[in-house]
Amino acid sequence: MAEATAKGACSPPTKKQRTDDCSDAVDSTTDQGCVGDRDPHFLTSFKDFEVVRILNNDEEHKSVVVECQIKGKEGVAVAQLQKLPFNAQKLGDILSSGTTLKTLFQNDIYYNKTALVPPDLNEMKATIIYPAEEKHILRYEKQPSSFIQETPQLYREVTKRFIETSSLGKEWIYNILDHKKEVDRIVFEDPDPDTGFILLPDLKWTGEQMEDLYLQAIVRRRDITCLRELDASHLPLLKNLLEKGSAAIKEKYGIPAHKLRVYLHYQPSFYHLHVHFSALSFEAPGTWAGKAHLLSSVISNIETCSDHYQKVTLPYTLKDNAPLSAMFKAHGYFSE
Repeated sequence: MAEATAKGACSPPTKKQRTDDCSDAVDSTTDQGCVGDRDPHFLTSFKDFEVVRILNNDEEHKSVVVECQIKGKEGVAVAQLQKLPFNAQKLGDILSSGTTLKTLFQNDIYYNKTALVPPDLNEMKATIIYPAEEKHILRYEKQPSSFIQETPQLYREVTKRFIETSSLGKEWIYNILDHKKEVDRIVFEDPDPDTGFILLPDLKWTGEQMEDLYLQAIVRRRDITCLRELDASHLPLLKNLLEKGSAAIKEKYGIPAHKLRVYLHYQPSFYHLHVHFSALSFEAPGTWAGKAHLLSSVISNIETCSDHYQKVTLPYTLKDNAPLSAMFKAHGYFSE
């Protein structure tokens, strides 16, 4: 077995955004000449941003996604702002004279106030896609969803055809696998060409607090797109992902396997097999029924029936404005 390497056994990853700003950790364009590669001073503030419209204002996850224009630049940008979980180590600084309280109302012993926290203690997570394409707008725009009951036949006639003709680029994935980008963000890697993978923080996680720990493992093999293709031949890969990924997180961050949620998405947001690792304390996006499949259950299902995922109906939610939804509609799936 190839030797696996853990990166930095103690400290969390540095707080750094992707340097290839043309890519999004979940849904990426092709690598078509990113401004950030040519101009290191690009996107150091929101100075030249103009709001076009709000795509999604998510109260539950305390996030907002905005379509913007940048003065002097062609095209549009998508900016996602998300409030971060409290860092327990900084609570003493927040509960101090530096935080100003404003009373909303008071009733007996109950005081309802707003707290104006010093800016350095009130950071937000910012994810920016530029230049953003229509597929990025569709992905982030709030839309109603429908449940798809995907039979093996529907997979062959609709979903597989969508995957084969999808324009979503994978260059940013190959940049990671080939060590062209984000090398300093790698937490663990196993170089084995058949069972190996690279583990690194998801863009949703800053790496500064363990409460919302969230990493992705990207497999080295480039011939597996999604859950539907997995069978008994992939069990060594899947078990390696679960065992070594969990062990690497325990070694680096001190979070044991029984405090992790390890799962795959179906439908995934990009069609190169990858696995999500998130802390149980974090309600990560996409952990609901109709989206997430626990890796341990995937392994068990395949051990029980080697071609389980080629035989079963897989239900999932799909935004009504998604390109795949349009293909199901054209196929007559939504006919009454």
